[in-house]
Amino acid sequence: MPMRLIDDLAARRIYYRRPLPTLPDILLIDIPPRFAGERLALDRYYPVIIETVAEAHDFEAYLFERRASLVPPSLLDRRPSALRVEEIVFARYAPPAPDWPWLQLCCWPQAYTLMVPSPNADFARGAYTIEAFASAEEVDAAEHILLATLGPHEARHVRSLHSFGGNA
Repeated sequence: MPMRLIDDLAARRIYYRRPLPTLPDILLIDIPPRFAGERLALDRYYPVIIETVAEAHDFEAYLFERRASLVPPSLLDRRPSALRVEEIVFARYAPPAPDWPWLQLCCWPQAYTLMVPSPNADFARGAYTIEAFASAEEVDAAEHILLATLGPHEARHVRSLHSFGGNA
């Protein structure tokens, strides 16, 4: 019987809009409990890094496609990132709705990704790591640990400014 990911595996999902125009959006899928596990963020979330509007359309079409069995929602996972950075970039994504986690996206320069034995397995799209947290305080703590490890001059810290609105 044909099925679609949108009906089951990816039925509950939400977009986290980019905090800066140069960063990606993140589609966060809340994986149903029967498929959840420790390989997922907070044991249940599957983040999808979306760099362009065309990728968002491709991914939505992928979720709606009829197929014979469930497959991981990994369409974009190994697509190379178009974002190139010379320094490590941290970005904090505030939850767009209640009961969703905070996200921390790190974009790593190629000099760092090439240091690991299997960059394609350790970095989404060859450049990113994502972590999910229950609170902003947990993101703060994780950032402090990472900055202490790297040193203060090796990272640019970006905070989401969703709470600041305005009119042009």
